[in-house]
Amino acid sequence: MKKLLIAVCLLSVVGFAQAQTKPAAKKSATKGKRVTKKSTSGVKTEFDELVCYEDGPCTFSIHRGDTLVYDVYAPGNQYTMLIVPNKFDAGVVADFNWMTTGSINKKGHVVISGKALQSGKTYLSALPEGELKLSEASALWLGGDNFADLSKKETPIAFDNGKPETFLSPEEDAVSAAVNYKGKDISLEGFAIQTKPEGQPDRKEIWVLNISSNLLMFKISSNDFTMQLKEVRERKVSVAAAPSKAKPKKK
Repeated sequence: MKKLLIAVCLLSVVGFAQAQTKPAAKKSATKGKRVTKKSTSGVKTEFDELVCYEDGPCTFSIHRGDTLVYDVYAPGNQYTMLIVPNKFDAGVVADFNWMTTGSINKKGHVVISGKALQSGKTYLSALPEGELKLSEASALWLGGDNFADLSKKETPIAFDNGKPETFLSPEEDAVSAAVNYKGKDISLEGFAIQTKPEGQPDRKEIWVLNISSNLLMFKISSNDFTMQLKEVRERKVSVAAAPSKAKPKKK
């Protein structure tokens, strides 16, 4: 899994192979021929690529205006969280609208600064309604410094108002999840970090997309909370009707 070396540059697909991924694991989940699929929507997007391996996992890039659909399970509540990116530029800004449906109905708009995307090690799992600008903490995307720490196999992370905990990179950290990507079922590739080995009490785990320019958290779980990406919906584009031709005036 971690042998995959890809990156999709923002606002254009440039420098595709220059981004970093985590060091290779002993066991790789990525094998076979790589298949790159470009967007066919005809809409200018910040990312244009879906990268998959034949009979293997995929990584995807975010298109502005698409919808990321997360299932969320919390004590006494089960709801869906919809994330609609307006702009995402790794290390510069993350700007998105969000709303929830189900047992909880809320909505808001979040802008995460470049500083928070790079050095923030506190993350919000519960977003407040309305406008929110984050300059220190982040949400949904793993910070660059946390990612860099993983070369040493551990990094401190805090959620919401909690104290920082040490997240460890397990020896076998390759993970994949079934996601419906714009009508196509894919196996989404990522890496896992955790506070404790599986089966131990009070364990927390995060799954992160395996592409350094888009470190999207596609699963966050603890004893009493799970948030997992299940679908990516393509932006709906309305096509304007062709102007009708005026009838010639009678002389």
